[in-house]
Amino acid sequence: MAKRSDGTRYYLNPKLGRLAMILNGVRFPSGHWLPVADERLSPAEVEELVLQMFPNLTKVAFDAFLTDFDVEEFERVQSDPAVDIQAPRNSAA
Repeated sequence: MAKRSDGTRYYLNPKLGRLAMILNGVRFPSGHWLPVADERLSPAEVEELVLQMFPNLTKVAFDAFLTDFDVEEFERVQSDPAVDIQAPRNSAA
C-alpha cells in the first residue's frame, strides 16, 4: 500500500531537485520525500529555505500534488526519458 501524506506540507526530493506541496491524504510519489515546511509558507519562501538547507542544490522545481491523479501524472512524465523532469511544471513565484 502506498504511503500517504498525514498533513498538508512541502516535501523535498533532493535527488530530483523537486519541491512539492502534498495535500493531506494524497499518496507520495515514488522516491524519498523529506518534509521541509508546513503549508503556512509560500512556495517562494520554502524554495529559499531549501536552497539554504541544501547548498548542493542551485535551484528546485516546484510541484503541487493535490490529488493522487497529480502524482500519477508526475510519475508518468518522470518515467518518460524524452521529457526533461528538471523543467518546472508549476511556478513557485
